[in-house]
Amino acid sequence: MINVMDEYVQFNKKCFHKYLKLILDKEYNKSICDELIEAYVNVRYSNYLDEESERLTLDKKIEKSLDLAVERLLYELAPKYEPIIRNSRYFAPYLYDLDQLYLLEAQKRATEKIYMDRVKVYKTEDLDFIRNLNDMLMQDTRKRKEFLDSFESPTFSLEYHKMGKSELKVELKNNITFPELYSEAAIKKVAERDNISEDLTTIGFLELASVIINDIACCDFEKIYYIDLPMSFFEKKIKISRLFTIIDNVFFQDKVRILINYECFSRFKGSVTEYMRQGFVFGLVLDESFNYSTENIEFLELFDKILMSPDKYYYKDMKNSGKIKDRIVNIAEVK
Repeated sequence: MINVMDEYVQFNKKCFHKYLKLILDKEYNKSICDELIEAYVNVRYSNYLDEESERLTLDKKIEKSLDLAVERLLYELAPKYEPIIRNSRYFAPYLYDLDQLYLLEAQKRATEKIYMDRVKVYKTEDLDFIRNLNDMLMQDTRKRKEFLDSFESPTFSLEYHKMGKSELKVELKNNITFPELYSEAAIKKVAERDNISEDLTTIGFLELASVIINDIACCDFEKIYYIDLPMSFFEKKIKISRLFTIIDNVFFQDKVRILINYECFSRFKGSVTEYMRQGFVFGLVLDESFNYSTENIEFLELFDKILMSPDKYYYKDMKNSGKIKDRIVNIAEVK
């Protein structure tokens, strides 16, 4: 199974090298550009550098990350590389303008400004530079769009249910028009069969991955998505491993919450906690199998959110429990 974000990031890194190679010309150094591109990507796709920089805007965080990379390079490399490092650093922030899913007016302005800066830095004019860079951008944006469109299906779409200010529960909906003789309940019953349910879950994960990449590309880092995972996956190690490969990326793990019910957690506690150690974040739906006890409440602290019905006799007690009260979600209000 494809790791969607890894593929997207690796493609973009190759693009960034192409752009810098064209911009820097004879001064292009792959190792130096590797460091600067890594510094850019780590912040651009997470909106995070360190706690000290939390209040900075994204572009300022990127600038700071690039400066830290330059410090490392100046320390590690011989003095003769300093001019190359500093010129590479000078042009690296333009990656932020060029890194788009669609060709925008801002990109055209950026290519013109890069051209003027090249004239200033290298004292040379290349009349084909703007055309060559724009051609690269057109090809790359088309490939990005084709890549993301490949995960969309005319048969299925994601439906969103608001859980909080920026938290959404996603559900895969089919866009097929069934004959009237098939009731909604009958269709749902078929969809809940293990194999079909697992295939639909895989489609849902792939579509969600495409949505998250669009969010990140548009600098929307607020949304967090909760998606159901059927318990049957935990009985099939290869299948669940393939499924988790789709979102096994630090940028995705920060945006996705995997929803399981309490029966699933109770039966596969070891597997769930192992995935947690690997960086995956889980939410929990409390079902009838949950036994209200001090020991079980302690386990709930492992979960990002806990969805439960307000008619449970222990609902108010849990809403007042100091350690988990802010994690409780009234499942009836998820709309």
